[in-house]
Amino acid sequence: MTNVAVLGAGAFGTALAIHSHSLGHRTRVWAFDKGLPEDVSEKGENKAYLPGFSVPADMEFTNDMGEALEDANLVLLAVPSGFMRSVTAQAAAHIPRNALITSTAKGIEQDSLAMMSEVIAETLPDHASHASYLSGPSFAKDLASRLPADVSLAAADIETARGVQEILHSPLLRVYASDDVIGVQLGGALKNVVAVACGAAFGLGMGASALAAVMTRGLAELARLGVALGANPLTFLGLAGVGDLTLTCHGELSRNRQLGVQLASGRTAQEVVSSQKAVAEGYRTAAAVHALSERTGVEMPISEAVYLVCHQGASIREEATRLMSRPRKDELAGIFQHEG
Repeated sequence: MTNVAVLGAGAFGTALAIHSHSLGHRTRVWAFDKGLPEDVSEKGENKAYLPGFSVPADMEFTNDMGEALEDANLVLLAVPSGFMRSVTAQAAAHIPRNALITSTAKGIEQDSLAMMSEVIAETLPDHASHASYLSGPSFAKDLASRLPADVSLAAADIETARGVQEILHSPLLRVYASDDVIGVQLGGALKNVVAVACGAAFGLGMGASALAAVMTRGLAELARLGVALGANPLTFLGLAGVGDLTLTCHGELSRNRQLGVQLASGRTAQEVVSSQKAVAEGYRTAAAVHALSERTGVEMPISEAVYLVCHQGASIREEATRLMSRPRKDELAGIFQHEG
């Protein structure tokens, strides 16, 4: 039996915990919300974040991080990117020395522009060499419903990824190992920004052709920035790139797509985000991508439009017009360079 600790009792953390338990692993979940463990125990489900899905009676939820991490062989960090630093700093004293670490966060730290691998290197220096990063098309409700999904899991040493793969892989969750830590993380983070743009295109009634164009040109932006930061371009043709992008841009369960739809209806980003219990990572990531674009000199017009609408109060219709009015160019010009 493997001892699995899940830090984060949101929808995806709970779904991963249910999956882990179904494979026969002893699974404990740390919850930040006070009273949530008692509520789960009483109702037999995580009604706050994943209602309608039964939680096994022997799968423990707790507010005590030390208790959740005791004797853990695998620690799944299922917290939003904005909370990764504080949670891992708190967990550092409790994580067993040889435990494997896997982050499922899909975002970039806004102030430092750090990827989760950089955050973990700072807050968990003794465990960073055992860390891996999971991304790919996987809605929490699909996973909890035992519907099939494929994901990518990257570690600097691919043998580390294969170790986690052995624990989590199943016929219903196929886990593919990778050694492209940068590419897998960036794919998971940047697709959220593109999904906001796709939701806006849908909400503005621009049609299926425009939606496909936004997603495809968004993928080109994602790949350009990724290559500039050292990623393998082929990663963006895989689960952490095209796969996750397709799900998030088209799936009606996508919070980022929903944010774009709401922006098109006239609501501000701040209004939408403040009304959501779960985080639409694309809102925060848009600001980080704007800064990374400026730092690297990579032109990212779709991501920039999302940033201007979400953080600078720009008109969504004017930004859509501006994007469609850009100068003519060859499709593959600068596809993996700094030219947009």
